[in-house]
Amino acid sequence: MSEHPNRSERIYHVLGVPLRSGSHYPGNENDAQAFRDAQLVARLQAAGCNAFDDGDVPIPSYLPHHKIPPIRSWPGPRIAWDCVSESIAPYLQQPGHVPLLIGGDCSMVVGTTQALMRISSEDVHVLYVDGDFDDAEPDPRRCNSAAASDLWLLTHRSPFWIGPPLQPSQVTVIGWSSPSQSNQVGVRFLSLDDVRRLSPSEAAQQVLRAIPASAPVVLHFDIDVFQKQDMPAAYFPHTDGLSLSEGAELLGPLLRDPRVRIIEVTEYAALRDLDQRCVSMLVNLLSEGLRS
Repeated sequence: MSEHPNRSERIYHVLGVPLRSGSHYPGNENDAQAFRDAQLVARLQAAGCNAFDDGDVPIPSYLPHHKIPPIRSWPGPRIAWDCVSESIAPYLQQPGHVPLLIGGDCSMVVGTTQALMRISSEDVHVLYVDGDFDDAEPDPRRCNSAAASDLWLLTHRSPFWIGPPLQPSQVTVIGWSSPSQSNQVGVRFLSLDDVRRLSPSEAAQQVLRAIPASAPVVLHFDIDVFQKQDMPAAYFPHTDGLSLSEGAELLGPLLRDPRVRIIEVTEYAALRDLDQRCVSMLVNLLSEGLRS
């Protein structure tokens, strides 16, 4: 099997991440169930994908919740990252097997990237589709969520994870409307305005052309990249953001790229979606984007 199998050869392993320890405050922590209720796996299979529901990542239920600087609920996020990393490692060791993580907060990208770095001989790249830049530097004078700092953590040596860090050029932030908080040099980005100026499909192709052909990719997708009127179930919704049609046009080429080894969908709040209208739209977006 080639290093980057084509879409028909890929096997998607759906895994729930029942946690929000890395975000601003705890709350609905079983978001993946809503995707199951909306028949995510059946919809993927109907779209021609080899997809299986492999349950939830086992994460302890007794993790701390506190507001002690610099990172809220520490070391809960680090424990969760290690749980995620250990759970997806066996899939990543098999060419063509792609963990599709559903639920949890944005800080999960640290655990998924950590896992991919451990098994890859090539430079890992992260495509970060998000309404926020999430690169706040940990500050002992204030308490930030790990989700607000995850890209800073990924690209710096620190006591907060084992690293080694990515080079800033290995991260591309796409679709943000809330700008960088650290103004880090080297991180690639296309803002919401850039995506619209180029067109979502051309923005996706531009991003993909900049990644080496052999590079394994983590595709991070925070649903708050959508505008609030279209996706009110986002954990931190943005008034301005992509429309659903713009998001589908952007995400389709990214989801289908054979270099993608991990897909993560974060920051869905099921308690804001009691009629499951939003999760149904997300399932449709994923099934159409991954259609073989």
